[in-house]
Amino acid sequence: MASQRTRSLKFTHVGASALAIACAAIAIPTFAMAADQAGSTAGPTATPGSAQTGQLDEIIVTAQKREQRAIDTPLSITALDASALSEHQVQAFNDLQSVSPGVQDGDQFGGNRLFIRGIGLTSFASGADPSSAFYVDGVYVARPAAQLGSFYDVERVEVLRGPQGTLYGRNATAGAVNLVTNAPTQEFSGYIDETIGNYDLHRTQGALSGALNSDGTLLGRVAFDFLNHSGYGYDYGSHHPINDANRQNARFTLEYKPSDKVDVKLITEFTHEADNDYYVADFGAYPGNTLAGLHANGPIPPGIAVINSQNVATNLTGITNTRTGVAETGIVKVDLNDNWSLNSITGWRHFDRHNAEDCDGTSAGLGDCGYNEWDRQLSESLYLSYNTDRWNAIFGLDYFHEDLKNFVPVPFPQFTGVFGPGVPLYEQSGQMPINAYAAYAQGTYSFTPAFRVTLGGRFSDETRASTGFFAGIPPVPQPIDQRKTWSAFNPKVGVEYDLAKDVLWYASATNGFKSGTFDVGQVNPPIDPEKIWAYETGLKGLFLDKRLELTGAVFYYNYTDLQVNKIIGLGTLTVNAASAKNKGIELSTRAKVTNQFTIEGNVTYLDATFTNFNSVNPLDTSANPVPQNLAGNLLPGASKVTADLGPSYAFPVTNGATITARLDAEYASRIYFSEFNAEALSQAANTRLNALLRYDSPNGKWYASLWGKNVTNQLVATSKILTVALWGYPIYGSMAPPATFGAEAGVKF
Repeated sequence: MASQRTRSLKFTHVGASALAIACAAIAIPTFAMAADQAGSTAGPTATPGSAQTGQLDEIIVTAQKREQRAIDTPLSITALDASALSEHQVQAFNDLQSVSPGVQDGDQFGGNRLFIRGIGLTSFASGADPSSAFYVDGVYVARPAAQLGSFYDVERVEVLRGPQGTLYGRNATAGAVNLVTNAPTQEFSGYIDETIGNYDLHRTQGALSGALNSDGTLLGRVAFDFLNHSGYGYDYGSHHPINDANRQNARFTLEYKPSDKVDVKLITEFTHEADNDYYVADFGAYPGNTLAGLHANGPIPPGIAVINSQNVATNLTGITNTRTGVAETGIVKVDLNDNWSLNSITGWRHFDRHNAEDCDGTSAGLGDCGYNEWDRQLSESLYLSYNTDRWNAIFGLDYFHEDLKNFVPVPFPQFTGVFGPGVPLYEQSGQMPINAYAAYAQGTYSFTPAFRVTLGGRFSDETRASTGFFAGIPPVPQPIDQRKTWSAFNPKVGVEYDLAKDVLWYASATNGFKSGTFDVGQVNPPIDPEKIWAYETGLKGLFLDKRLELTGAVFYYNYTDLQVNKIIGLGTLTVNAASAKNKGIELSTRAKVTNQFTIEGNVTYLDATFTNFNSVNPLDTSANPVPQNLAGNLLPGASKVTADLGPSYAFPVTNGATITARLDAEYASRIYFSEFNAEALSQAANTRLNALLRYDSPNGKWYASLWGKNVTNQLVATSKILTVALWGYPIYGSMAPPATFGAEAGVKF
């Protein structure tokens, strides 16, 4: 393991390089446009028919549960509308990291693993909650495995960085992601997109929308997304492709607008998968150890291993990933008068999934893990909005109920007959009902047109119960029956000042918490809530006649009772670490250098470390292992430097069409996946490139594009987990997709 000083020097060198690149990306557009304006009083004239204009596009967001321009929102936020999502090739959760500063994402055992500013989900135990709240049309999606299927027919995505405890409540200590789907239209309209590519990729997306009655008060929309591709890797033990896709998604939206005062929506969504996706990647044994499956004996023949690649060697057969989801969302908005409006968002979600994984890192089958979850959730958010020239206020009540069932069987064939007839089974089987209530209020008062103060607070009460049984090795069932209630009050205070037109300065102090919980189906004490105080100040503005956007934020987080994953015996449990701090700075820019040339860039620098955490290293096999003081170690999932750069150029064609060329470069410094900061459990610094060449017709009715993602085929781990000594301390996790290329065409009508 590298020394702390060596790691610091490496990070300093790499971080300085990335910061230099990002600063250059921010500075170049400024100087270029200054020179351009010095030479003439107006920029180049946009070609007729071109989608390019002289100013940057503005996006309206609802991050504070009211409509605002993103540039006027006193939060660190990235907002992408449908056009930006298409241009940046954002088609899934993990694509957000190439466009939003401080965001890193991957999957782990088929669950979403989102980190914002170095804080995210480190535990894969059932019952562990994400640190970043994910909302679809205002409904909170609790399970990480259920968060991977809604990125189609999207109006916009908002990424809110930093805790959002007052308005968003529980499980938003790192931030929140809002996905807003397209609403029905009055006029009949629709589109269809077809994508083909390597790995036998075929994706069909589309929508139909329009009025369903003669007076236009009832509107409807149907959207669909069908995705198929062959495997990114191969299983040399079971001899079949892995990490393929066979997915079907559909969404139906009805909207009733009897008057301009009342708007009612009912959204129904279906998702289904049956494939061999979400396979774990194998990285061999921890240095100094040997995979037990390579020299298995007795009833188990020795196996093989394939490590550090998209390929694996397991004994898994059949479909290893199946998931089915159904969701219903009801949204009602009533304008009571010119100042007051009543809003209700009701959500019901049903999600089941099964994932079979090989956990011993070989084809010997010493540890075949099955992850089975059945989840039901019901939520209601009711809030009043009050808006005048001086006041913007919101008063709300939230209710959330979830019933989560979990079953994890792990057979141990190497112990066949040792504890009696049959194969002994390590087993987790449990159920956890959750009931959470909250009341909140937040108001912003304008003392002057330029100066505003925000005060807010949320009181939350949450009860969880854990029942079931746990059986280890030897297989002696232990009953589980636990229950606990947690309460919290989360205040917020903020100030904002308009330094000039379209230039905003803001500062805030925000408190948040992540729910206390139990590891479902495991014998462990209650895991207390994770708490944070966050302090942030930022500046955002539009300059040079709205051709340049600059935003920056400086923040300091103080965490207590961080929830982390630990190996204890044959299992992994979630525990509370002591405390941590997170300091950082973010810089972002969008610039219209000319009417045809646009450049975007983001950079985040983090200093996220434990301040007090004593833990026994699972690799310490001594009779009396001594806890290590991990103060000063980087938090798992926190790259010191992340940066992205995205230049694009629109070439006008004489017939009025446009050809756009775009490149997106995404950089991340070394990221550790373990609190011990072991290099074997990390991903080295890497840069990934995406490219796009697109033709838009003169009337904007059809397009065609050529695209590539991770075009240099970087092999990037998105998670790594150390498992138990019985299997030789194998390391497994997940890989980002390899290089993918393809063509896409679409038509609007």
